[in-house]
Amino acid sequence: MRDKSIIQSVEKVPVILKLFTKKEPMLTLHDIHQRTGFSKTTAMRFCNTLTSIGFLEKIYVGQVPYYRLGIELFTIGSLVINSIDLVERAKKYLKEISNQLEDSAYLFIERNNQAYCIEAVKGSYFIQDATTSIGDVLPLNRGGGPLAILAHLESHRQSAIIDLFNLNNEEKIHLYNRLELIRTNGYSFSSNETNLNTAAIGVPIFNHEGKVAGALSVGGIEIRFNNERLPNIVEITKNAANNLSHEIGWKSNQ
Repeated sequence: MRDKSIIQSVEKVPVILKLFTKKEPMLTLHDIHQRTGFSKTTAMRFCNTLTSIGFLEKIYVGQVPYYRLGIELFTIGSLVINSIDLVERAKKYLKEISNQLEDSAYLFIERNNQAYCIEAVKGSYFIQDATTSIGDVLPLNRGGGPLAILAHLESHRQSAIIDLFNLNNEEKIHLYNRLELIRTNGYSFSSNETNLNTAAIGVPIFNHEGKVAGALSVGGIEIRFNNERLPNIVEITKNAANNLSHEIGWKSNQ
């Protein structure tokens, strides 16, 4: 039975708006009529209404009228994006990771060319004096979370940051090769880079633009990151990072 509290005509609005894509940012009324299955009169009424409130814009290419998404949607979208609290959304995933693996889980972001740990859930196997804590700042070329972020930064930013490390040519080549492997595998692996006898993996988080927004990381005692456990650690962390990315607007086909 249909929910009588739902206005059926309003449900047609997202059907029209979601027709517009990066590949097809402009559509004719005929396109909208054909793809929605709405009658031409209904499609025209909706397009005229959406244009009047700024959700669509009508432009002409020669003599042919086209519709495209309006600036009002950008304004509203910006408010939604700014209201997304990455820490609050990440907490449940960090808890899930830590509960399943019993290792510590971390959320890292990049600011001022460095990696900041902004949230953490300690696992039962953590070592107090050899573990990352909220507020810790790490270089982007060391540690699971930081490396996952560095590997997915835009190339010009990545190069500029790597130049800050004062590496020799051989070290730079090694780092670039490592970052390429991280991108290929979808995760980073770090051992004895931030604390002695510890290891970590990191998986990037992507935002609505497909850009890296941070990383989820799992860290703990090095011997727990052996060949037997590593695939499971990677799978659990990847699933969490992917779900969080989708929650903040990432589309996996970006």
